[in-house]
Parts: sequence; structure tokens; C-alpha cells
Amino acid sequence: MNEFLTKSIIGGVKDIDVKNRIVTGYLSSFGNKDYHDDIIEKGAFKKSIAERKEKIRFLAHHNWQMPLSKFAVLQEDAKGLYFESEPLVETSYAVDLMKLYDAGVINEHSIGYSVVKDNYDAKSDTRHLTELKLYEGSAVTLGANSETPFTGFKCANVKDANEKAKNILRVLHKGDVTDEMMITLEIALKQLMQESYELGKKSLEIDEPKLITHKDNVEPIEDNKLIINEFLKSLK
Repeated sequence: MNEFLTKSIIGGVKDIDVKNRIVTGYLSSFGNKDYHDDIIEKGAFKKSIAERKEKIRFLAHHNWQMPLSKFAVLQEDAKGLYFESEPLVETSYAVDLMKLYDAGVINEHSIGYSVVKDNYDAKSDTRHLTELKLYEGSAVTLGANSETPFTGFKCANVKDANEKAKNILRVLHKGDVTDEMMITLEIALKQLMQESYELGKKSLEIDEPKLITHKDNVEPIEDNKLIINEFLKSLK
């Protein structure tokens, strides 16, 4: 049996219909070289969609015990693998995910697949994936595993990291997600602030850690003040 693999696409969200619990966007993109030196070619999903579309599921964090829905639309276009979900199931984790989508905390999707056909270009040290067996597409970033509750944001710069942190603070401030998700978000916030600091050091944009400031009418709740204070102490 071929190895089960995953690949993520950042910014794969096109639209969120909160009222009807529908998500649209992209699970994968074509033609770009990823950090594994792979390029997914257009047509790679064609056979899988034609033969097993009804078996392909929309999951949370690649977890088959956390199904979100089936795909109402799953098709290739010039950009990549486009999808429209059926209404998400009304479970606590799906409700949480819709709120995180709406707040901009989740903007990443990933596929679970195995390689059927590929071609290796030694000159460019690139593998071209021409046929993939698709098992599922997932909403990702905040993990479901209690041992690794945060899988990491891929931030380009300090500004990007700070913006993501502000989105998390908005969700924490509203306090309308489950207790489990609140804990996960608090851990994510701490790690995101650390990433902001590391990005700042690397880019030489700042001499001291540039932490999140609470502006734009976002007031931290008491738990978040404690998190930030603990983080500041850890830097001394």
C-alpha cells in the first residue's frame, strides 16, 4: 500500500457562510514547488475524484474521528483543487471551527493522499506529482491531539504573526467556544507571540521583543493578561 501523506495550502479559504455552515476554497494548488520539492500537476486528482468522490471526506486536522462534512463540489480548476463543503455537522468541534474560520484564525487547508504516479526531474531536483489518490481534505492549524494542540502558524513576518494573534485574542475575548478550544487557543497565542519575537530577531526589525498590543478595540480578558505576563517573564 502506498504511504499516506499530507500537504497544506495557506490561504486556501475563499468564503465562509456561517449561517449555513458552508466553507469554500482550495485544498491544494497546482504548479508551485513546495518545501518537499514537489509540484502537484493539474490533473493529479482527476481520476480520484471521478472514481471515489463519495468516499472523500472533509475533516478537522486529518482526524477521521472528527468529520466535518462531505464535499458538495470537488473539482480541479486552473488554480488548484477547489471545493465547496456540504453544511458542517453540528458537533462542538465543527461549531468551534466555523467560529475560527470566521475570525480568520484558520485559513489553511491540507490533503491526505498517496502518490500513484510521479516524475522526478534531476536537473531541478523536483518531483512532479501527476496522479494522487485523495482520501480527505482537512481544515488545519489548530491540532486535535492533546499532546500537540498547536501545529504552528506559518507567518511570513512579524506583522503577519501579530495579526494572527489579534484574531485569536478576539475569539478569546468573545469566549463563545468550548473550554477545550479556549485552552488550545491560549497555547497557540503563547507560541505565536514567541514566533513573533523570533521573526523580529531574524529580520532585525526590532531590538526588543515586539509583542502584541491590544488595540483596535480589542481588550484582553484576564486569562490573556496572565498569558502575556508569563511570556514576558520567560524572556528575561
